[in-house]
Amino acid sequence: MGLLLAVVVLLSISVVSPWWYETEVPSGPNADTSTQTYSPLSGVTGTCATGCSPFFTGPPVGPVQGTHSFGSLGLNETAILYDASLSLVVVGLAGGVATLAVMIGRPPRDRRRFPLLGLTLVATVLASGLPAALQPVTLRADVATFLPNSTWTAAPSPETSFWGSCTPGPWNGVCSSGWATTWGPDAGWYMIAVAGTLLVVVSFLLWRKGRVPDSAAKGDVPVGP
Repeated sequence: MGLLLAVVVLLSISVVSPWWYETEVPSGPNADTSTQTYSPLSGVTGTCATGCSPFFTGPPVGPVQGTHSFGSLGLNETAILYDASLSLVVVGLAGGVATLAVMIGRPPRDRRRFPLLGLTLVATVLASGLPAALQPVTLRADVATFLPNSTWTAAPSPETSFWGSCTPGPWNGVCSSGWATTWGPDAGWYMIAVAGTLLVVVSFLLWRKGRVPDSAAKGDVPVGP
C-alpha cells in the first residue's frame, strides 16, 4: 500500500511540475542563458536575464520571457498533446486513489482492486509515453505554420527528438544560429515515469499475494491431530 501511496503523491506533484525543458546558451561574452519549460497547466515558461523578447517567433525558434499559454505562442498541436496527457494523469490519479480505497481492510485475494490498478497503470504509462513519442511531431507541425521551409526537421532539434543536444555549427538544427542547446524531459515527466515503474512493481506484488492459499491469506493456522 505504501508504494501505491507513493504513486498517488508522484502523480499529484507532476500535475504542477514542468514536463519538458529547453536550454539555450548563445555565443558571445555577454550572452545570457535562456531556459524554457513546458507544463500542462502553465504552458510555456521562459527565463532570460536580458535580450529576450516577450514572445518568440516560432516554437522554439527563440527565447521567451515569462509564462504564456501554448496557444498564445502558436503551439496549438502541442497544447492538444499536453491536454491529453494531463487527462491521462488525472485518470491515473483517480484510479490510484480508488485502488487504495478498495485495498483498505480487504483480504489479499480480493480481486476487485485489479481492474482499477490496471486502469491506473495503463493511464500512467500512456501519460509519459505520449509526450515522449509525439511531442517532436506536434512541435514539427507547429513550426511548419511559422517556418514552412524549415530544415530543422532533418537536423538536431526538439522537432526531431524528445531529448537531445547540439553545438553551434552550420546547418546544425537549432544550433545553426549560434545557440548551444539542450532539451529533454523535466521533473514532472520523470515523476510520471517513476510512478509507472512503481505501478508495475505493485501489480506484481498484488498478483503474488493473490496466489496465496486461502488459509494463509486469512492467517489461519492448521490445527494438528
